[in-house]
Amino acid sequence: SLRLVLLSGDWIPLGLPEAIWQQVSKAQIISLGGATEASIWSIHYPVNQVNPAWQSIPYGMPLRNQSFHVLDQNLRECPEWVTGDLYIGGIGLAQGYWKDQERTETSFVVHPKTGERLYRTGDTGRFLPEGFIEFLGREDFQVKVHGHRIELGEIEATLRAHELVDEAIVLVTGASEAEKRLVAFVLAQGDPDSSELVDFVAQKLPRYMVPSSVSVLDHLPLSANGKVDRKELARMAQESGREQRQTLPPATDAEKRTAQVWTEVLGQAEIGAEDNFFDLGGTSVLAVRLHQKLVIAFGRPFPLVSVFEYPTVRAFAGFAANEGRKQDAKRDNSDRIARRRARISRRGAKDSVESGE
Repeated sequence: SLRLVLLSGDWIPLGLPEAIWQQVSKAQIISLGGATEASIWSIHYPVNQVNPAWQSIPYGMPLRNQSFHVLDQNLRECPEWVTGDLYIGGIGLAQGYWKDQERTETSFVVHPKTGERLYRTGDTGRFLPEGFIEFLGREDFQVKVHGHRIELGEIEATLRAHELVDEAIVLVTGASEAEKRLVAFVLAQGDPDSSELVDFVAQKLPRYMVPSSVSVLDHLPLSANGKVDRKELARMAQESGREQRQTLPPATDAEKRTAQVWTEVLGQAEIGAEDNFFDLGGTSVLAVRLHQKLVIAFGRPFPLVSVFEYPTVRAFAGFAANEGRKQDAKRDNSDRIARRRARISRRGAKDSVESGE
């Protein structure tokens, strides 16, 4: 007899509606979202079917007599696909925070052009061409890693789009800028390979947004109030990072030369053969400097893109050694051709003298 199911929360996994329909085939499902400061619910999306291309169930469209906006830092409307801050307007807005004028003035604003009173939710999202808003996460979870501003919610949403992933949490570890790296934790069906999940993200997001590792857990640690305990996940990531740092030292001459250049560019003493230049703090600017020094160290030219295609010490050293062999072979072949042409030229000159020409 159940006819209506209301789902509320920041993220609704793609597999949840189908799980409900398997139990109650005719139930209507509505996704709801919003904020306490705007009467709890301000946005909705009727879930009639699930598009596998979605990253999560859409946040939706504003409820009647309410408005939802995606604005930039100057309170201008963001175009489709462009991430911005989410603001709520309409009759649901609270008058403010009880006896807290400072906080009220920070969170509730009047739009300079429309005059509409708005509440700044602290969430980020974007409009999609279909006309609904896609939720992308808390503004608090925007981070800067190696010069790139990253929204952790976008990476989490991408991981959730994988058919085996039910939930995903992404965070940043590392005390210094050079040590910062993205790590992800997921709850998944079955036991998907970590490298497969990393590759899945790499196919959809820029290189600087790809986690260095994805750990599959049986459950996510929760705090006393039932929310995901990100501090505990950070501790787990640090322990895992220390274990992973037990890497093999550079072995061949090419690996040692490559590691030495990395040390100069990154300012780190301990460089392992399997370490990734970008995971250790390398940026596109540092990559240019690295490329210049590698050309000098190996005494031969390399294309700049090779630094990005072979980002580990071992991979680049193998590439450099192979390129060296190719160039040596090419040079030897050129020398052979030159000697052969010289012999032919001398033979021709000798024949001409003997014939009296």
